[in-house]
Amino acid sequence: MALVSCLRWDLPSLLREIPGHKEFGRSLAPFTSIRIGGPADALVRLESVEALRRLQAVAQEHAIPLFILGGGSNLLIRDGGLRGIAVLLRGAFRTYKVQRCATVSAVAQAQVGVGYPLSRLALQLARQGWSGLEFAYGIPGTLGGAMVMNAGTNLGEMSQVLMSARVLLADGQEQHLPVSALGLRYRGSSYPAGAVLLAATLRLQAGERERIEGAMREAYERRQRTQPLSQPNAGSIFKNPPGQAAGRLIEALGLKGVRIGGAMISPVHANFIVNVGRATAADVEALMAQVQERVRATYDINLAPEVHIVGEEE
Repeated sequence: MALVSCLRWDLPSLLREIPGHKEFGRSLAPFTSIRIGGPADALVRLESVEALRRLQAVAQEHAIPLFILGGGSNLLIRDGGLRGIAVLLRGAFRTYKVQRCATVSAVAQAQVGVGYPLSRLALQLARQGWSGLEFAYGIPGTLGGAMVMNAGTNLGEMSQVLMSARVLLADGQEQHLPVSALGLRYRGSSYPAGAVLLAATLRLQAGERERIEGAMREAYERRQRTQPLSQPNAGSIFKNPPGQAAGRLIEALGLKGVRIGGAMISPVHANFIVNVGRATAADVEALMAQVQERVRATYDINLAPEVHIVGEEE
C-alpha cells in the first residue's frame, strides 16, 4: 500500500484572520542561537496580546501545538522541525517602563514584556542608573525565556529580581501571578499548563551608573574569556549536578574538542557544544549522549540536559 503524505491542519486558512506576519515551512535555524532547526508548519510574528489571544483560541479549537520561540537560546530544535505553530512575540511584547516606589525613591519596579531581549534590558536599565539585572548582561535570549529557565550566572538569577508574572491562561484570561506561585528553581519553573507568559514585574534598586556598567563589563569580559561566545551555541548543555560543575567533569575526561559531524564540544568550555559548520540536531544529540555515557560510566553521575530539546527527528 502506498503511503500518502498529508497535512493535519490547513494552517494558511486557519490563520488567515489572525493579525501578524506568517510563514509556512520556514526553517527555524536562523531563529536559534546554535543555528540549528528544521521547519515549522507555521511561523507567526505577533504584535499584540489580542492577536495572541486569537491565535491561542484557534490553536485550542483545532488541537494545534503552540510553541513560543523567544530568542532561540538554550534551545535545540530537531531536524524534522516543529509541528504546529511557532510564535515570535514582537511589538507590545518588547516594551518596558520603570516606576519609582512612592515611599522609597531608591526602589523601583519595571514592567517588561516577555519579548524584550534580556541583555539589552540589563544594559538600558544600567544606563538609567537601575541595578538588579547586572548578572543578566551577556545572557542571550528574551526575558520570557529567562523567566521559564530561571536564568542566571554565579552573580545572580531571575528569582532574585522577579516579583510577578502576567500570563495568558489557557482559557484566554489574563492573570497576575506572584513569584511565590511560579515554582522557580535551579534552571526551571512551574507555570500553569497551557499558559503563555506576557510580561514581568522586576524589582530594581537605584545605583551609580558607572559602578553598574563596570560590574556588567567585568562579568561580560569574564564570559568572553571562558565561553565560546563567537561561535553558534545553545548555552550550557547540561545542568550542574549537586556540588559539581558539569563542564569540569566533561573536561576531566578529555572530551574538549570531540566532534560528531558539525557539532563539537567547545575547547573553551566543555559544557558548551558549538556548531562548527552545518551541524544537525542529530549531531548534537549524539554528542550529548556520548558525554552522558562517559560521565555515567566514570563518575556514576547522570547529567541532565539544560538545553530544551523540541521537535521531531527527520
